[in-house]
Amino acid sequence: MHIGPAAATYAFYLPNPPLVPEDWHWEQDNAIAELIALNGNHWRKIFTIMAKICAHGEDWRHYRNNLLLKKHQMLLIGADSLSPHASFHLVCGQAAATSFGIAVDSNIATDAQQTALQLLHASQGKLQDVTTIMQGQYPYANHVLLTPYLDYRQYSNTLIALTRSHLQTEQG
Repeated sequence: MHIGPAAATYAFYLPNPPLVPEDWHWEQDNAIAELIALNGNHWRKIFTIMAKICAHGEDWRHYRNNLLLKKHQMLLIGADSLSPHASFHLVCGQAAATSFGIAVDSNIATDAQQTALQLLHASQGKLQDVTTIMQGQYPYANHVLLTPYLDYRQYSNTLIALTRSHLQTEQG
């Protein structure tokens, strides 16, 4: 399942889809609110974490409710390959990583990957920059992060801030 524009900058890969109302489309003004109403707190948390990662500035609530999945983000549910259009790929959780053949907690660091080492250390092992691994399969995989599943128990605000910082650094 694909939700959001195909040419989005950020691709979030998750294992399970939300329930989607009949006649629903991601471009609708109230698209996120409808998904939250139908799917409950679990998907509210997912969309909130996505918004906190991607929002410019601190107004993530407005971003989540009005801009998320409209232009810059896409959700790819159950995908087993990276989108060729996205610049940043966030593979969220062990189930999503498994579909890509990435072992969670794999030793990914080499001497040439100092940034990846720093990210892994700073996040206490919860964020891994797996770009080098994925470039073997996908030459267009410029930035690929293996992240926890998008849930507050696994993805704290501190980890969200670290993810944002890493992505902003990669954007140059």
